[in-house]
Amino acid sequence: MSYTDVEIVLGLQSRDRDTEEWFYGSSRQYFMNSFNKVFFDEDQKVEIFQDAFLRLWTQIEDGMISIEDDVVCRKQKDGGYEPMTCSLKTFLFSIARNEYREIVRSTREIYVDGYFDNINDDVTYSQGEDDEAEVKVRVVDECIQMMSPRCLEILTLFYIEGKTLDEIMEIRKEKNTSKIGLKSAKYKCMNTLREKITRKLNLLNLEI
Repeated sequence: MSYTDVEIVLGLQSRDRDTEEWFYGSSRQYFMNSFNKVFFDEDQKVEIFQDAFLRLWTQIEDGMISIEDDVVCRKQKDGGYEPMTCSLKTFLFSIARNEYREIVRSTREIYVDGYFDNINDDVTYSQGEDDEAEVKVRVVDECIQMMSPRCLEILTLFYIEGKTLDEIMEIRKEKNTSKIGLKSAKYKCMNTLREKITRKLNLLNLEI
């Protein structure tokens, strides 16, 4: 069985599990074959694929990629839609390529995940006496507390309690109807958190 790009977009928008699983498997095979000579680190290759796939899946879920007059279209800056000039798999490849270029250009990475280890520490703060590390912990804690209940639950279960995605699916039950949907939600929540932390630290003239 195979699906057209139109069927894939409609299937992902309606959370059809068969479509999700087929598109994920098909895209992964296409990606691994195409990028086989680009990455020598297998873990990095898998990570970039998953990030690229979730970016594409999120654009479809958020309506940035949609079906207009039975054609796959992408939302433009003016709010209108224009037909995509490439297939979904080619678009996925483009996202992954840009992701790889960012990794190559980047001289440092933002490791928000590690901050979760510190948010429950008993730290007291006195005005004018906070050292830089304490300020960063406080900023992260404040940003976490400002998150939506949904994001807070997902990230707490994953990063603090160490639950797997399958375990979180079981805990949240009908709140997440598919594993891909949960991955997408976790990805968006973590991106939002990173942006909040980065913005706040920049205002304080602190580096990540």
